[in-house]
Amino acid sequence: MSVTRVLLISPVPDRDPPSGDVTYTRQLLASPPPGVEYTTYDQALDDGTLVEVGSRSAVSTTQGLARVGQLLVAAARKAEHVVRRSGLTYREPVRVFRVQNDAFDLVHVHVFSHLFLGTRPPVLASAGGPLRWVYGDAWGWSDRRLRIADAVDTLIGAAWNATLCGRRLGQANLFVAPSTYLQRWLLARGWNPSDIVVQPNYLVPPPGGSASPRSAHTPTLGFVARDFDAKGGHTVLETFARLRDSIPDLRLLVAGSPPPADAPTAGITWMGEVSREELLQDVLPQVDVLVYPSHFDTGVPYSAMEALSLGIPAVVSDYRSLPDLVGDDAGTVCPAGDVDAFVASMLRLLEDADQWDSASTAAAQRFNERFSARSQAPRLRTIYDLALRRKSVSDRRRRRWVT
Repeated sequence: MSVTRVLLISPVPDRDPPSGDVTYTRQLLASPPPGVEYTTYDQALDDGTLVEVGSRSAVSTTQGLARVGQLLVAAARKAEHVVRRSGLTYREPVRVFRVQNDAFDLVHVHVFSHLFLGTRPPVLASAGGPLRWVYGDAWGWSDRRLRIADAVDTLIGAAWNATLCGRRLGQANLFVAPSTYLQRWLLARGWNPSDIVVQPNYLVPPPGGSASPRSAHTPTLGFVARDFDAKGGHTVLETFARLRDSIPDLRLLVAGSPPPADAPTAGITWMGEVSREELLQDVLPQVDVLVYPSHFDTGVPYSAMEALSLGIPAVVSDYRSLPDLVGDDAGTVCPAGDVDAFVASMLRLLEDADQWDSASTAAAQRFNERFSARSQAPRLRTIYDLALRRKSVSDRRRRRWVT
């Protein structure tokens, strides 16, 4: 298989805030699709094969007439910045790029709204969901404010002819959705079915890990989240308190979040931030069931994937794409905020060894089939090839029209 050079414009450590999107980049780099050679966008900016047009560094280093173009784009970006900082729409700007056309075969842009000037390779875009999910579900913006934000963002996107990841295809040749939920959401808003491909995010499987047998330790629940409130932390605490009435020695491990004010301590270990290595080697192997009653996620969370990879069943909320995590048998889906449903589901898994064994086996199998780099990286390669073919067909049609 020939090498395909892919420019990966996706959040990177040290340059962008820690997030699941940084993890997405790390996992692609750790296990690229067969025959794919990635260059990250910070590397391309450093070596000059990618320029962020209108940025301070681009304006200062450009000479002659080209500098006029840089200044015009800089002025437009400044105007956009003023609008976005006014609170009328989402804060994330449209990134304007120019790429060295012969340096790459394909550009993969993840989550950034973007526009390319000049000739370019084919572009594939991906995102876990639209910004309205973040602002509405996680940050509490009202429906009215979200409608205004969408309208203003749409005007900005149309003015730039930009790709708004999860909302507007723009210049992109193909959009990758990580779940069928997002695919359906986009189709309901008029997207062309041929423009969307479903490809779950994937993880490099942890080396040699698996869940401990249920009888090997004190029964233990796990909850992993940076944003305690948005991920349903208070539902976890209430569920745990109710479960302790039936299972007095039950433990709860909370990783990623500091305890909120007046948080209970009996039976709970608050671990704060932990590294991925510590999570995989020390925390998750102690857990019998992962509880994840989230009110916000733009895809399937990596911490939950990691639990499945170790054969740990998950009990999740019915929020957007989360049911895709467990399917029919790798855990249970409960209505968000329904403590009674979470308690009942957890009791079935904790008190019935046969059911836990069945769910544990299904969890590991589901990870291997849907979320493992071993199974999904080759499929991502076929999606890259599809984007390349779509660009080739588009170019041939354009040439025929011109002639």
